[in-house]
Amino acid sequence: MSSTGPLLRQLALIGSLWSSATVMALDSDRNQPIQIMADIAVRDESAGETRYEGNVVLTQGSLRIAADRISIQHDTADADRIVAVGQPATLVQKPAADQQPVDASAERIVFIRSKDLVRLRGDARISQDGSVLSGEQIDYLVSQRKVKAAGSIDSAGEGRVEVVIPPENLRRSPADA
Repeated sequence: MSSTGPLLRQLALIGSLWSSATVMALDSDRNQPIQIMADIAVRDESAGETRYEGNVVLTQGSLRIAADRISIQHDTADADRIVAVGQPATLVQKPAADQQPVDASAERIVFIRSKDLVRLRGDARISQDGSVLSGEQIDYLVSQRKVKAAGSIDSAGEGRVEVVIPPENLRRSPADA
């Protein structure tokens, strides 16, 4: 086996981790009702926004978002932009019935439905089945299955992203990823 074989498997595993890191889930999730529990709810019709504060938990099917605050902005009749803020805000969702849940966290999680974009900001982290991607910011274009991660800028002016893949995940074939 050539030395590029393990590297290709690693890249395939990273790609599968990144492609799972979304508000992409079981097909049935989008057809489920959204339930929100919070200490306070405020609807501002003129701003087109509903804010939930204090131990907020949003669930829809396998999706669960927990945060200090969640705001839902309505550009039209649909909620277009959901912003979760916390220390950290967390998002857990099962991408498919036969896959482990994706666990994401950040100080700020933004989902813009019209752009099909999930944006994690501030100590961003995504994990699934032992593999982890972390950095200061992670953007995921759901429909294009593209991920861009960036690290925080350190004193030397360089940002770093970290990817951790457990040895057992490296032994899987790309088709298993």
